[in-house]
Amino acid sequence: MMIIVSAVYFVCLGVFTFVLSHRLWSDRDKRETLICALSMTVSAVVGALLIAGVDVPTLVLPYKIVFEPIGKLILSP
Repeated sequence: MMIIVSAVYFVCLGVFTFVLSHRLWSDRDKRETLICALSMTVSAVVGALLIAGVDVPTLVLPYKIVFEPIGKLILSP
C-alpha cells in the first residue's frame, strides 16, 4: 500500500514540477528553474521517506545536543 501512495505522490509532484519548470523555462528564468527543480526533487525524496515511515534526521538534533544540558542545569533544583 505504501508503494502505491508513494508512487501517486511522486506522479503528482512530478506533474506539478514539470508544469512549473516549463513555465519558468519559457520565461527565460533558467537559474530559478534549476533551483526550483532541485528543491522539488529533495522535497519528493523526503516526502516519500516520510510516507514510508522512515525516520528522517532533522536539524533539531544539534540544537538539542547543545541546549539540553544547559536547560537541565538551569531547571535542576
